[in-house]
Amino acid sequence: MGLARAPRRLGHARPAPLLFAAVCLLALAGCAASAPVPTAPAADPVDPAPVVLAPAALLPDQPVPEPVEPVVLTLTGRIGTTNDGSALALDPPTLDRLGRVRVTLFEPWVKQTLNFEGVWLDDLLEVARVDPQARSVHITALDDYQIDLAISDVMAGGVLLATRSGGGAPIPIEDGGPTRIVYVGGVPAGASADQWIWSLSTIDVR
Repeated sequence: MGLARAPRRLGHARPAPLLFAAVCLLALAGCAASAPVPTAPAADPVDPAPVVLAPAALLPDQPVPEPVEPVVLTLTGRIGTTNDGSALALDPPTLDRLGRVRVTLFEPWVKQTLNFEGVWLDDLLEVARVDPQARSVHITALDDYQIDLAISDVMAGGVLLATRSGGGAPIPIEDGGPTRIVYVGGVPAGASADQWIWSLSTIDVR
């Protein structure tokens, strides 16, 4: 939908030259007396720094165990670490072992500042041992909604795989769980609200 255009002002007669000059002088005098002192524009709000809740206990050079709880996310494609055939299946305890953090950010869909807990997506890709020649991740949700992120954008930081609400409870499917992508600190990858994908099913490394 296009932006509405302001109506044009029609039929305004121009004042006679002397009257016009007098009006201008009075207007300038009034402006000089009442013009406000210019102030610097307010700075854009900045997300608070993430809080580390648990350090990483699963490092990139370690094997990833098979899931013992229901799988909430599966990685496929150009990865070197697998635990389910050619895929990497992840349950909540395994994701927590990547190092859990809490973040505060403005969520563009609900237009509120919210808290989330989860793991950095770049840490997950490092544990998955992504092929150095891979260029993107193709993320698919449970409803088949799909987005692509450049691996360079992910590795630049600020992309969180949220697994819990700010209070530490798992995110139910009806609220966008069990996992979703959120963006911290205004990173360019999250500039479009369409990139804030929720209810993830798979991440395919390409």
